[in-house]
Amino acid sequence: MDLYFGELGAAFLETKKEDRTMDMNQFSLVKHDPEILKLLATTEHKAAAQWALDCLNRVLPVFEGKYPDEKIPMHAVQILKDWMNDKIPMWEARKYCWTVLKLARELEPQDKASCQIVRAASHCLATCHVPTHSEGTAMYAISAIQHLNREKSKADTIARMESERQWQMKRLLELREKSVSNAPVHP
Repeated sequence: MDLYFGELGAAFLETKKEDRTMDMNQFSLVKHDPEILKLLATTEHKAAAQWALDCLNRVLPVFEGKYPDEKIPMHAVQILKDWMNDKIPMWEARKYCWTVLKLARELEPQDKASCQIVRAASHCLATCHVPTHSEGTAMYAISAIQHLNREKSKADTIARMESERQWQMKRLLELREKSVSNAPVHP
């Protein structure tokens, strides 16, 4: 792929894979990814929100396919887009997170993968309040992938998780470049 990710991105992409990605063999939702947090610290707020949306959209279709009548996650996406487009204030947008989390708690006992997708949606929306919530979206998306692939070999599951993290990192770097060049990052 012939994409330009800027100076920081180029340095990241040149490092060895094991030095730049979280060890998916040791994946845990309680461990933050220091490389992503470092990048998010200097990422424009709405670019972080777009990244959260992009990460969520990688797994949200799985939830929608299983629960086509459940609209809470999609409503959260629309609320975040409204905030990104300055249609509603952060405090109004943020309130809906509790509704999303309630759905996640209801799903958890019977459907862990869908629960993780809904938690990703909650973190996605919470990004309007604090940009680093976008990391939670990415982490819950990976956790959902882990749960969705439990029946596969451990090596295959880890490979899928690593592939997702690499996509997430590339997308974050791409959005950072767009925001630095003042290009719009959200539709």
